[in-house]
Amino acid sequence: MTRQELGKRVRSERIRAGLSVKELAENAEVSASYIYAIESGTRGTHIEKLNRIASALGMTLQDLWSEKLH
Repeated sequence: MTRQELGKRVRSERIRAGLSVKELAENAEVSASYIYAIESGTRGTHIEKLNRIASALGMTLQDLWSEKLH
């Protein structure tokens, strides 16, 4: 999965979960600018932070990384 695909996936799942960027960032203990950068595909992320983002979205890292979209 490319950065752009991952960013689209995070954004899609965030919207599906009914979370704002700020809410997701707070729940994942990262900055809102970090979430924006991931969603735009301009920044990669460390597995630990990606795991926190997945958890904040109510899913596992494996589910988030999966190619299958909801």
